[in-house]
Amino acid sequence: MPLFAEREVAADCRLAIWQITETEEWFTRRLVLDDAERNLMASIRHPQRRLHWLSSRWLIRLLLHNPPQHIALRTDERGKPYLVNFSVHISISHSADLSALLLSPSAAVGLDLEYCSPKIERIARKFLSRRELDQLPPDASLQQLYVYWCVKEALYKLYGRRELDFRRHLYVEPFIARFPMVVQGHINKPPHSSRHAVTVEAFGPYLLAWVVATASQNHNAPATG
Repeated sequence: MPLFAEREVAADCRLAIWQITETEEWFTRRLVLDDAERNLMASIRHPQRRLHWLSSRWLIRLLLHNPPQHIALRTDERGKPYLVNFSVHISISHSADLSALLLSPSAAVGLDLEYCSPKIERIARKFLSRRELDQLPPDASLQQLYVYWCVKEALYKLYGRRELDFRRHLYVEPFIARFPMVVQGHINKPPHSSRHAVTVEAFGPYLLAWVVATASQNHNAPATG
């Protein structure tokens, strides 16, 4: 079973990464899915997206120590995933052949995983502010651009309320790309304003960013039914 990584990254917060080499059947034999989830999976036409869907649910089951019962994963009205019958915070991300999960019983979390490719150069001005563009070196690497994207995506998921403009409401302080590293990121959408330490790691062609809310920032309890 290709569990690429699993570790505690903060107090009461675990990160797991799965390298997908299995078939859909391998996952479905091990998961407990209800009819709604089977119908949802059947509606996903792209094979890789189905494997992303299945592997992320397998990671949730692993980090919850493989309970016998069904784990009801849903998304709220803003698209943020939550577990109906387990009181935990989660953030899910996947890219290429990896899936990642960040889980905490006590703190809001945000996670982003990306396979680095040149396509980001074409869209950099869509997510970087004028201030961030000015602080970029002329020969900025793909990894540097992906640091901005991954940090902002992790902050977006931490915030969990959509309606964030990546250029206007999210700001990443200048950094030197030496991995692993901690980057300072800001969410500023009045009346909300917060500063967060976001950890960024690199492994092969992938970049991973994760953030855990501090006690003073953790206002929202996980949703349960």
